[in-house]
Amino acid sequence: MTAVLLAIALAALLPASAHAAKKATAKAKAPISGPALETIVQDDGLLLYRPAAEVEAALLRIKQLGIDRVRITASWSSLTRAPESDVKPAGFDGADPAAYEQARWQGLDRAIRAIRGAGLKALVDIGFWAPHWATSDPPGPRARTDIDPREYAAFATAVALRYSGAFTPPAPSPTAPAPEPTQDERVIKELLQPLVPFPVPEPLAQPRGARAAQSGGAVAPHEPLPKVDRFILWNEPNHQGLLLPQWKADKRTPASPAVYRAMLRAGYAAVKQARPSASVLVGNTSSTGGRRGAGPVPPLEFLRELACVDARLKPRTTGDCANFTQLPGDGWAHHPYSQNERPSRVSKPKTERGDLRIADLPQLASTLDALAKMGRIAPANRRIYLTEFGYETKGIRGRPRVDERQQARWLTWAEYLADRVPAVRSFAQFLLRDQPPAPERVSQSGARPYGEYSTGLLHVDGSDKIAATSFLAGLFAQLQPKGRVLLYGRLRLGAGPKVIVLQRQVRGAGWKRLRRLKVDGRASFQRTFRHSPGTQYRLTYPSPAGKRTSGLALKPVRVGG
Repeated sequence: MTAVLLAIALAALLPASAHAAKKATAKAKAPISGPALETIVQDDGLLLYRPAAEVEAALLRIKQLGIDRVRITASWSSLTRAPESDVKPAGFDGADPAAYEQARWQGLDRAIRAIRGAGLKALVDIGFWAPHWATSDPPGPRARTDIDPREYAAFATAVALRYSGAFTPPAPSPTAPAPEPTQDERVIKELLQPLVPFPVPEPLAQPRGARAAQSGGAVAPHEPLPKVDRFILWNEPNHQGLLLPQWKADKRTPASPAVYRAMLRAGYAAVKQARPSASVLVGNTSSTGGRRGAGPVPPLEFLRELACVDARLKPRTTGDCANFTQLPGDGWAHHPYSQNERPSRVSKPKTERGDLRIADLPQLASTLDALAKMGRIAPANRRIYLTEFGYETKGIRGRPRVDERQQARWLTWAEYLADRVPAVRSFAQFLLRDQPPAPERVSQSGARPYGEYSTGLLHVDGSDKIAATSFLAGLFAQLQPKGRVLLYGRLRLGAGPKVIVLQRQVRGAGWKRLRRLKVDGRASFQRTFRHSPGTQYRLTYPSPAGKRTSGLALKPVRVGG
């Protein structure tokens, strides 16, 4: 699964020390509550290509859901000059944000302004695809073969400088013609055609100028762009839809790690030179491999090859690994999709070797830790950032069907599995609302030929799924040894103390209070209790409207599920 729905077609941050301290405490004794993982959401189709009022309304809904950060793509092939030409434009300095056609950046600029204006943080993918003049691809969309790392580094510099907090876009010339849409943009338009307007509350439905006048402000689009503090280098480089080649001619040896290694080194150095304090995540790997020699490289194998070690972590010193030096990075990003199977499902050691689903995160953490101790990767790359995840509620060929109630329950279960791995720093939700199928085929994907995605917390029309409610206050229950049950809760109710009541129901009798907790509204918590067979559990919490609300009732799962 690729990072954003467009990829199919073509497709409060807690200090690390505080989170690590909570994890260390958890090993000794589970705390009542503690710092929760940062939450990241992505919905490029909604935030980059819809009218301003819809973008603001979507961000208001994101804020209401207790989400901390919005991930968004800076698409190189859509933002640069002459992306379909085989020759780089003469005199074009790709590292200078003022050297680009500024009109091509309007959607991303507007989204970044709106994200920061809503009090949210941004995470920018310096991503796909590439202009043809920076690759060896033939004519057509999706240029991604043998990407020139120097040109990628120049683009990364431009993105970092543009969102440094000090760059003001040049005013467009009133006589300059609008730039022609690229091939990628034409396919994107086809993909997004079935999107219905996102519901806009009445105050946001007024023109922006009128809203600014009422509040005493003024619309000033040519003020400096906001500062972005975190970036990611590329997206799913172990997937053939985003980077080529994935395999060498022998169809046994991965090729993409060497291509990405050069991009990573050049891109990281470029961003750090431009913005030393910016955080730069690397990896951003997809969760599973495919048919060897043709499909994606399994993420664990990709990581080892990137760090120039073999399956036993023995260093390799020949070929592209000659003169290897430590890989830089400020954290490892990953997309631990479970392919619509239950969160506890681990990858099969023989047929799925090297895959990294949500239940495989301990293996990813231990591998990163070992590579850091060996000096193969920077110590900061021990930290794991989950930047994309979700469950689809519409049928996908070859995958189990997950209904809305399962989606709601499994998201909390998945976050519990992530939260119990000390290295993990964030949890992700891919899509605010579902993406309906395009009227015509837009992808070679057998699973989603029309670019459809149903991982959203909202339906296509913007109405809530069950998961939108459980995202505010979710509960997970797991059986423990000696007749005990673990209850894990995750709150996104806003800062400040909240009264949470844990309840149980024994064999269909009435709901009884089990425990009353007073915890911070942004916390996660866990407690263990005695368990009787046939008992189910739920929590009640104060909703944003001030009413006492009951969460989903659920039966506990067994360890391993």
